[in-house]
Amino acid sequence: MGDHELRSWRRFSVELSSSVSSTGPEWDGTAVNLSRQGCAIHSTTPVQKGDRLHVLIFPGANQTPIEVEVAQVRWVGSEQFGVEFLTLTPGEAIRLEDLLTIIGKG
Repeated sequence: MGDHELRSWRRFSVELSSSVSSTGPEWDGTAVNLSRQGCAIHSTTPVQKGDRLHVLIFPGANQTPIEVEVAQVRWVGSEQFGVEFLTLTPGEAIRLEDLLTIIGKG
């Protein structure tokens, strides 16, 4: 899959609470630029390109987070990094698509 195909997924500008963990304790971040394929996360915790993370994205207050079992870091910038969703269960994928549909209509 080339870059062009990755970019074909529509991205939505969001600000959603997220929780990220790798091997150590979880830390908080803000998911921005969400797509079906991945997202950018604003966080002061440093990560490395290639890291595999466990990510929870909270769609709203009192809502169960969308769980991404494995998200791989694709790029690292200043206080933010981008991940590609590698492992997303079918149920979570549906919830993510529903969320993007709602955001898209807003």
